[in-house]
Amino acid sequence: MKVLGAALLFTLAACSAQKPQPQQTPSHSTQQQSAAALQRWEVKGKLGVRSPRENGSANLVWQQANTNYRIHLSGPLGAGSTTITGAPNGVSLQKGSDPAVFASNPAQLTEQIMGWPLPVSEMFYWVRGLAAPGAVSGQQKNAEGLLQSLQQAGWQLNFSDYQVVGPYKLPSRIKAASSNPAGPVSVTVVVKEWIPK
Repeated sequence: MKVLGAALLFTLAACSAQKPQPQQTPSHSTQQQSAAALQRWEVKGKLGVRSPRENGSANLVWQQANTNYRIHLSGPLGAGSTTITGAPNGVSLQKGSDPAVFASNPAQLTEQIMGWPLPVSEMFYWVRGLAAPGAVSGQQKNAEGLLQSLQQAGWQLNFSDYQVVGPYKLPSRIKAASSNPAGPVSVTVVVKEWIPK
C-alpha cells in the first residue's frame, strides 16, 4: 500500500511539474511582442563593413536605454575607438581623440565621418528581429514567425541564427546591403552576447 501511495504521489508530482511547460513556450505573436517590449539592452559582438572606402570589422558594444544609446566600435574598423552616442535630440560621433561631431541623423553622420552609412535609427528595431516603422517590402518569416528578410529604408536585410535570451528570440546575425550613390555598402552585425536590462 505504501508503495502504491508513493507511486501515486510521484505520478502526481511528475504531472504537476510537466503542466507549466507548455505555458512557458511563447506563441509567435508573444515572441514578437516580447522582442518589441525589449527597450534596454547591451549587445556585444562584431560589426563588419564592406564599402568603396572601407573593408574591415570592429568589436561592437551597443548599450540601449529606451531612446538613448551608445555604440562603441574598437579595432581596425573603428580606427582604434569610435563612439556613437544618440538621443531623441540628435547624435554625436567621436573618433579616437578627435572632437565629437554632432548631427540629427546618425546614418548621415557616420557616412560623413567614416565614409559609410550606419542606419542606427532602423537598427534599433532590426537588431531585435523587427521591421522598423515605415514602408516595408519583401518581408519573409520562417515557420516560427521570426523575420528572415525584408527591404526597408533602402536596405536589403537578412536575419539568421536566432538565439533564445530569456523570454526573447533574438537574431545573432544580421546582414544589411544598400546601393549607396557612392557605391554598394554591406554591413554585417554578429551578436555574440545579448544582455537584456
